Amino acid sequence: MFDQLLDFLMQHEGYSLLLIFMILVACGLGLPIPEDITLVAGGVLVSSHTSGFWRTLFVSMAGVVIGDSIIFWMGRIWGQRLFQSKIMSKIIRPSLLNVAARAFHRFGNKVIFIARFLPGLRAPIYFFVGTLKKPYPLFISVDGLAALISVPAWIYVGKLFGENLDYLEKIIRKMKTGSLLFAIFLVALLIWGHYLKNKVIQNLERPSPEDDKNSNQ
Repeated sequence: MFDQLLDFLMQHEGYSLLLIFMILVACGLGLPIPEDITLVAGGVLVSSHTSGFWRTLFVSMAGVVIGDSIIFWMGRIWGQRLFQSKIMSKIIRPSLLNVAARAFHRFGNKVIFIARFLPGLRAPIYFFVGTLKKPYPLFISVDGLAALISVPAWIYVGKLFGENLDYLEKIIRKMKTGSLLFAIFLVALLIWGHYLKNKVIQNLERPSPEDDKNSNQ
């Protein structure tokens, strides 16, 4: 898929950034092309001097954020009524929406950040967050922060290894594993932080020996 996408972009070199933008927006709506591969392809274009790094980064960030925003607003405006459509049920399966609901109820708004590193759950989580009527500024700030980490990283990988495409494909597979491990690390860190917070609250709410003495006097 990566080779085909790259060939397609190279054949339409004059419109490559526009095509990357459109593909990234469509990725947020369920287009079966991995977002990460598209970003790496953009990095290869930078490596071949077809496009500049900062222009590619700007266009890619815009495509990612707009795609995420569309799926968020679909959930916010129409909610689960959209699942009456067969097309929508194929884009986001109801079973994945249940997983997104459990993830949100477990981790709260933090899951917006984590979802950027979970390709299969990204759209369901963003859609579910929209159904909760969460403030858009909150969503876009958290999602944008995560995108500022993932988007430049993928583009730079394409730029760095653009002249060795065989090795680049191996790097892509490793980085996908790395993204998953990073997300797992974040989840574990959130669980540990939640546990410590509860412990601190319990200790603060527990009366001290001096308070017991004062209450008995």
